[in-house]
Amino acid sequence: MTLAARLKKTLTAESPLPVSGNWRPISLCLDDTACEFLNVGVVFADGASVEVRMLDTFERLKCLYDTRINQAHLQHLLMDIEDSLIATKGDLPDRLSDTIRLGPSLFAQGEDAESIVDAFFEDVVTLARPRKNQAPSQFRYRSSSKVCSSVLELMKEQLGFNASRVIQDQPLRLPLNNGRTIDVEVPLLSTNAVGSVVSAWYKSPMVVENNILQAGADLSLVASNSQRQAAMSVLIPNDKSGLSAKEREHVERTAYRKLERFERSGVVVLRDDSTAGLAEQTIKWWRERGAA
Repeated sequence: MTLAARLKKTLTAESPLPVSGNWRPISLCLDDTACEFLNVGVVFADGASVEVRMLDTFERLKCLYDTRINQAHLQHLLMDIEDSLIATKGDLPDRLSDTIRLGPSLFAQGEDAESIVDAFFEDVVTLARPRKNQAPSQFRYRSSSKVCSSVLELMKEQLGFNASRVIQDQPLRLPLNNGRTIDVEVPLLSTNAVGSVVSAWYKSPMVVENNILQAGADLSLVASNSQRQAAMSVLIPNDKSGLSAKEREHVERTAYRKLERFERSGVVVLRDDSTAGLAEQTIKWWRERGAA
């Protein structure tokens, strides 16, 4: 379905669909000389709820820019863009910088935010389309921020008011052993425990490694300066994720290698291949550490 046809269908729907809001393309200038902006993602906002999907395949970009693009740096930038947009709580800016801008805000409605974003992503992010004779990818990455939000929502549903005892809405101002303080982002905290929720549901092992190392560093920092037990809840892709067997093997090898390192240092690792299963393990662990 073309973009025009999709917009027409949205506007002429006979009955309102469950989710409605506004979507915008996300554009990035990769060449300052040419000043050409390319669509690299889509964002949809429904009130304070924000859904984002960013480019995660780079074959077409390699054809356009060859070695002029550092893929590792680009992946980090795209993740930062996604985190920044989610942090706006729906108050989306027109620009994040001189080289990152959002397109016009257009109405959309659908069954859920993810399906809305996926539909428009396929229409406007041409860089994600498969090359000739290449099958379309069935993989959809799940960001750490989205997985964390989903796990925390399930905790709230099952634990009720008790969930507020451990779920953190603000960064922790941590006193260090040297007398200074530092703000640390940890979503779960009690008097005797600290926890993070991490996604390894990515195609890139480098992104998976970065997510685990960042979460592990924050947990280790809090644990070593406050005598708390640390736990990391990790979503691992399964054989139905859309990744090829080889891609999944690379991701799992990277994830398990890093997770074993933190387990040896005393961090408890909770892992599952579904959000519901990961939430169940996380709830069980935290019931004994303040969320009961």
